[in-house]
Amino acid sequence: MSFLSNLFHPNSQTRDDLEVSAVVSGTLLPITEVPDIVISEKVVGDGVAICPDSGVIVAPFDGVISRLIATSSAFAIKADCGLELYVTFGVGAIDLQGEGFVSCVNVGQRVKRGDEILNVDLKRIEDKIKSTMTSMITVNSSAHITKVTAASGKCTAGKTPALWVALAK
Repeated sequence: MSFLSNLFHPNSQTRDDLEVSAVVSGTLLPITEVPDIVISEKVVGDGVAICPDSGVIVAPFDGVISRLIATSSAFAIKADCGLELYVTFGVGAIDLQGEGFVSCVNVGQRVKRGDEILNVDLKRIEDKIKSTMTSMITVNSSAHITKVTAASGKCTAGKTPALWVALAK
């Protein structure tokens, strides 16, 4: 376990802890602040939100792209430990039918932390959607998650830890 894992999960009986980097540069906020009830009420899973400063969305850890929404506004990535993370850009972005979004990956593609996944033209879309808040959601059904700890403050895509996920033995 890393120092931060011990700090957030002292004496925990975990098999693995996954450190999840921010997918976009900006400001980390509690997932409960996302103006979408499905996300804020943690229906799919717990996580963190980011108010983005840029439109470059990157891989939060090494893994495989398991899903890519046709509009390129959301994707899922699966870590080797089995955890799947769902990343969705903005609230209402799916209604744009891909306008302002470019995917840089394909489903099944292996990526490394920091690899570019999506490119978003913020200027083109920010007035057309409810929010640009980007959500990083741990998918409850993907692994035996015992605890999700979210960071806060400013973040840099692919570098700043945004979440620590403790997995059961």
